[in-house]
Amino acid sequence: MDVRTYIDGLLARAEQSPLFGDEAFPGLYPVYRDLQLLRAKVEQPLHAAIIGEVKAGKSTLINAFAGGDISPTDATETTACIMKIAYSPEEKAVLHFRDGTEREGSVSDIYGLLEEHHNDQDFFGHCDYVEVGRNLQGLRHICLIDTPGLETITTANESRTTDYFQSVDVVLWVFNGNYLGQSDVNERVRQVAQMGKPIVAVINRIDQVDGDPQDLVDYLDDSLGIYLEEIFPLSARKAYEGVMQADQQLQDESGFTDLYTYLDEHIERHVDDVQLDSIMKSARVLEDKMKLLHRQALDQIERKLHTYMELDEQIQYNGKMLSEKALSQTREWLQHTFLSRAEGALYSQIGSGNAFSSSSQDEFQQTLRQVLSQERIRSEIEGYLQQLSETIRSDWQGRLSGIDAELSRMYEQEQEKNQMEMARLSLSMQENTGMESVKNSVLAAGAAGGALSIYSAVVAPAAAHVTLGAAVSTIMPPVLLAGAAVGLVTGYARSRKVKTQQRQQVREVLGMVRDKTGATLLPALKTYLEEICQATQTEAKRDFVEKNFAGRSVQDLQQLVEQLKQIVRQDEADLRVLD
Repeated sequence: MDVRTYIDGLLARAEQSPLFGDEAFPGLYPVYRDLQLLRAKVEQPLHAAIIGEVKAGKSTLINAFAGGDISPTDATETTACIMKIAYSPEEKAVLHFRDGTEREGSVSDIYGLLEEHHNDQDFFGHCDYVEVGRNLQGLRHICLIDTPGLETITTANESRTTDYFQSVDVVLWVFNGNYLGQSDVNERVRQVAQMGKPIVAVINRIDQVDGDPQDLVDYLDDSLGIYLEEIFPLSARKAYEGVMQADQQLQDESGFTDLYTYLDEHIERHVDDVQLDSIMKSARVLEDKMKLLHRQALDQIERKLHTYMELDEQIQYNGKMLSEKALSQTREWLQHTFLSRAEGALYSQIGSGNAFSSSSQDEFQQTLRQVLSQERIRSEIEGYLQQLSETIRSDWQGRLSGIDAELSRMYEQEQEKNQMEMARLSLSMQENTGMESVKNSVLAAGAAGGALSIYSAVVAPAAAHVTLGAAVSTIMPPVLLAGAAVGLVTGYARSRKVKTQQRQQVREVLGMVRDKTGATLLPALKTYLEEICQATQTEAKRDFVEKNFAGRSVQDLQQLVEQLKQIVRQDEADLRVLD
């Protein structure tokens, strides 16, 4: 597969990924950025050598391509030195000597040095070439090799000029439209054509020539057409003005647009096979990274969703256990503790033997009213509920801590399994996929890489919703019934039954109060515990989503899971095809 097509496909896949541009998945952007860099390496600037006669307008054409003034003077025409002009964020120039040494400085400094030695053939005999870096946007797409004017090419520098042509993609031969048909120029064209490089002819200064420019094209085609790929009539002056003024119409009129389009569409960039092979290998590594990112993102999200569902089930289960324990404890209290002191006091008075005298009977009734008064019973119930509330709070916190520890343990175990699976997948791809950089591509913050925060987020909010004190008001109706129960016992007492009968009456009355109290208290307590569980579930799930889902809802993540599953299935299918 063509390297460019392959990388373009990877870039498209990255852009279409549901993870693309998502801050919660930072791992994908570095892969995309690296792919862009590889694509830029493949799409190297066009290397164009420009040659021509003195005053043919080479420098103006170079400035048009670059989008700015390249040199303060026509240095190559007066110094017989090759110039390699390329894009550079920092403007600089380097003079390379044939012995391998070099001299670096500003563009003006180096050009000034060349101008200073412009008649010194001995100096230029030691020069190899000048490398010029300019921060001009036009140079991002074309690297210009400015060769000496034909009149300044000497035996000493002719071989270097010829050698430089071997590394270029195209030779732009600039002809002066006022002077076509010179025999020495034609001979030079034939010599360069023998190097095998495409030559594109540019007939410059057509704005200074009377007549139809097509006549000049036809003339040059008749004499040198066999050596030329294409011929373009051009006004370099208008082209430069159009570029600098961002005047597209002027660029079109100058002929520059046609020339630039032809070079872009018809001249193949030269990229070394070794370099292409290296770029392809790098692109495959990045493809593997992208596959691992999608697979790991899927595993991370599924693991979080699983933990979310498990959280709901764990709270529900522990809420049920808490409710059963509290209800059982309350039944035990109602049966054996509630009104036990009152029962003991009444039994003691009955057993004293004086319960049947008038004064003792009045005293007994007074005691009965006291122990079964609304205030006394309410106080006893509230005291128990206060103790029970603390027990429930402590028990519930302990259970939530247990849920937190258990889910964190499960999450960490699954995470370890996931990392082992990622390592296995990377080995199966037979490439160095950079696991260290991949394994950090997870959802933002929260559970990734550590314990889940559940307990601390739900205890206080849950307790704020419901309190046991609120349940006391629902218990008052059976307490009010206790006053009527006094009459039942005193009625039996006036019948002067034996002590055993009176004890039985007390037991029955107290049992009735206990039953009536339990009939209201137990359902109220059950409802209260259900509300605690429900409030905890609501708070815990909301907090879990906020801390661990990176701003997404459960439905959003479920949809993302389906998208990632489709991508992973396609990746696995591609891998099977390669196998």
